Amino acid sequence: MGKTQSIGPDSLLARWTAQQPIEKVYVQFDNKRYAPGQTIWFKAYLTSLQLPSTLSKNFYLDFHDANGKLVEHISAPIVSGVALGNWVVPDKFSGETVTVLGYTNWMRNFDSAFYFKRTLTILSSLTNTQKSATVLPTTTVQFLPEGGNAITGIPCNMAFKAVNQNGLPASISGTIKNKAGEEITNFSSSHHGMGTFQYLPQTGETYTAYWNDQLGNDHQTLLPAAEPVGVNLILHPGSLERNFEINRSAEVPEAWKKITVLVQANGEVLFKAVANLSTKTAIRSKIPVMQFPSGVAQLTLFDANNKPLCERLFFVNNEEYRLNAFVKTDTLNLEKRGKNVFEITVDDSTLSNLSLSITDGNVNGAVDDNILSSLLLTSDIKGHVHHPAYYFTSDADSLAKQLDLVMLTNGWRRYSWSTVLEEKLPKLKYLADSAYLSLYGKIDGLSESKIKKAELMNMILQSKDSSKSMIFLPIQPDGTFSQPNVILYDTTRIFYKLNAATLWAKNKVSIWNNLYTPDKNRMITNTHFNIDTAGNGILKFIAAEAKRLEQLKLETTLKEVVVKSKIKTPMQELDQKYASGLFSNDGIQFDLTQANEGGNTVLGYLQSRVAGLLINNPNSPDASATWRGSRTDFFLNEFQSDAQQIFNINMNDVAYIKVFRPPFFGSFGGGAGGAIAIYTKKGVDATKSIKGLDYLEWMGYSPRKEFYSPNYAEQQVGFNTADLRNTLLWMPWINTSINNQTIKVQFYNNDFSKSLHLVLEGMDNEGKLVHISKLLQ
Repeated sequence: MGKTQSIGPDSLLARWTAQQPIEKVYVQFDNKRYAPGQTIWFKAYLTSLQLPSTLSKNFYLDFHDANGKLVEHISAPIVSGVALGNWVVPDKFSGETVTVLGYTNWMRNFDSAFYFKRTLTILSSLTNTQKSATVLPTTTVQFLPEGGNAITGIPCNMAFKAVNQNGLPASISGTIKNKAGEEITNFSSSHHGMGTFQYLPQTGETYTAYWNDQLGNDHQTLLPAAEPVGVNLILHPGSLERNFEINRSAEVPEAWKKITVLVQANGEVLFKAVANLSTKTAIRSKIPVMQFPSGVAQLTLFDANNKPLCERLFFVNNEEYRLNAFVKTDTLNLEKRGKNVFEITVDDSTLSNLSLSITDGNVNGAVDDNILSSLLLTSDIKGHVHHPAYYFTSDADSLAKQLDLVMLTNGWRRYSWSTVLEEKLPKLKYLADSAYLSLYGKIDGLSESKIKKAELMNMILQSKDSSKSMIFLPIQPDGTFSQPNVILYDTTRIFYKLNAATLWAKNKVSIWNNLYTPDKNRMITNTHFNIDTAGNGILKFIAAEAKRLEQLKLETTLKEVVVKSKIKTPMQELDQKYASGLFSNDGIQFDLTQANEGGNTVLGYLQSRVAGLLINNPNSPDASATWRGSRTDFFLNEFQSDAQQIFNINMNDVAYIKVFRPPFFGSFGGGAGGAIAIYTKKGVDATKSIKGLDYLEWMGYSPRKEFYSPNYAEQQVGFNTADLRNTLLWMPWINTSINNQTIKVQFYNNDFSKSLHLVLEGMDNEGKLVHISKLLQ
């Protein structure tokens, strides 16, 4: 077997992948079961070509009830391949589950089977309900010859998969008989309803499986018919190398005697060779899988005319995807409101982005899938995989053989080779979101002369917290205006006026955004429900007790409340007033509320005040700043800006400047050079400026709130009520780097948990993944 030049399917596949790159998503939740009124916290991880995805800027998460009806649509910005958010389960939610779909606008171009999907339990009834009538399982089975073909006269490795009416595994056993009723071999499922058996198809024969389900019922299923002429493929187990066999019939078309062997994963060709079967009917060789990236790989045999003959999936597990992270328990205190301390350490020198959930250990056990099984396995195959996380619990040979059963019984469906070879690229209906939330608008009925006179649409954006920012948008000849990359959450009231002209009643102003909104009537089909009810009783008690205490609090009049808390410094109060989201993280702060810097510029003021920050031409509109050799980003009122805008700011209007050391994850692209955030003054002048102005309401990203974790070292209002938190800690944004490899985490227990379930997941900037699950008791 000899290597060939890069021609045919591999070059066509490379072209296909370049034009239609694959994007994957995994979502971590803080919990797997909730009650009405509780918050579902989530963090999404997106990859493309096994690196943090840069394809999309916006992420969408849909919640569907048990009937498949859409009940909530969430949108969130993607920063460095991750997105955060939350949803509060409505108090009157009546279903027992929600099915969650995670995707991007780009992913909508392809099969929705590759969206992230998870079903969460909702305990909508807090009292014990009668058990529903027992439904006896009905079992079906599929028989799938390895490589896709059974050929007469050539040994066949036949795989099978048995499932019940919900698509969940079912155990079966039986025998294979020929048309004369003679027993050829027997078989039984060995793992999650799957198994294999070998037999030799004979010319003129048909074969039938006689099998019994778990209830002892008899069934008959005809095996796939064997072809009289063809080629088959057998792939043997192995970790460093995978041996394979190619067998052909004695008489085959000439093109079938020269076979190209091609292995690809994620659209990248990993192996290509030619098998010459001109003078022989069988050949054996090996694939050096130790050089491949881990994940699902596709092995295909092509004839001399590049027609696919056989296909087989296999899984590569070289462990190179694992991020070297661990969690150390410093203090474990399971007493009522006991203080717990942990340390998270990442030994790799890369930038990592992690998320941590700690929940009650009796309510929440391990989930069926995780970041490893999702991004490396289920996101690449179509069809339900039962408990996919199981296949990443060890590197035992027995587990690898069980995973190979999954590969034999599931197909690759991201594209078909025939479509690739014919260069039939499907027309893309949806573009990738290349911009974050963006503001678009149009003024109807505005004359060309008035547009020239006005030039700008002046807008004041007022958020729900009454914070304001001002933008000035050029008006195009057709009356349109736009502002890309506006990071705003919830509903914003936008006050507007023309710069140097008046709007009349006929000049209708409309505004919209670029975010995808699904059809409210969209329905999905829910299958594969396998709800773990082990912790439901405890959570029902917690939720019912929480409701009782809430009602008691409403009926009670507090005559006196004593509040003792730490006094915030003026700088902390300033930061709380102006900074939000990622801009609330630690930075170098400058209070200019009382400063007199009218003759200076922002960058002129900062020059030589921040160690490591290099500023060039600070008093020029061409100014620039760098940190550690990378460009430093500028933000004005948390909108990304350029040097020209920063130069034009009157320093007497500046209230607060905050400088972030690199990396700053609030920047588009990761902020390798850090960031400078400038905040203009709020107050009476800003309030006066909107009086008498027309306004429109504009929806930004879905509202997002901060997770609350009580600090029982301080006395605060509410600490005298019962602590019934099921999620004790949710930290969705944990960053480590070579200079900050260890993060200390501390939190307080609730009033009842005697064991804790800890889950740490994440990804670094090289695409390495981590999943750590611990039960602490």
